[in-house]
Amino acid sequence: MTYRLISLWAVCLGLLTGCESGIREIDFESKQFTATSTINSTAHADTASLTHLMDSKPIYSFSKGGKGINHIRIGMVSKNKPFTWKMKGDSLRINNESYAVQKQNQGFVLRSDSIQIILSQQP
Repeated sequence: MTYRLISLWAVCLGLLTGCESGIREIDFESKQFTATSTINSTAHADTASLTHLMDSKPIYSFSKGGKGINHIRIGMVSKNKPFTWKMKGDSLRINNESYAVQKQNQGFVLRSDSIQIILSQQP
């Protein structure tokens, strides 16, 4: 009887540790993505900002330690902007903005209340 109870306990423990909690492992570290943005609401953006966003070609490089570089090119002008990032469950926090993350074929879709960013992984 004791052996069966111990065996049943071991099986239950194995099943519990093997279950997924709903939180997926999403790894951005040491990866680079091109980004395409779609604005869901223009409440906080002026026309000039929207024009620059449409013409920009951003690349997000996620480094170790929660640091990254956003390389933005608009025409012949480019700029590197550092950012901080952190994964928490299925959410990605970039600087002070939090995005829900959804995995897709070659990258991820990031969504907030006002913006959607499609990240396509670079080789």
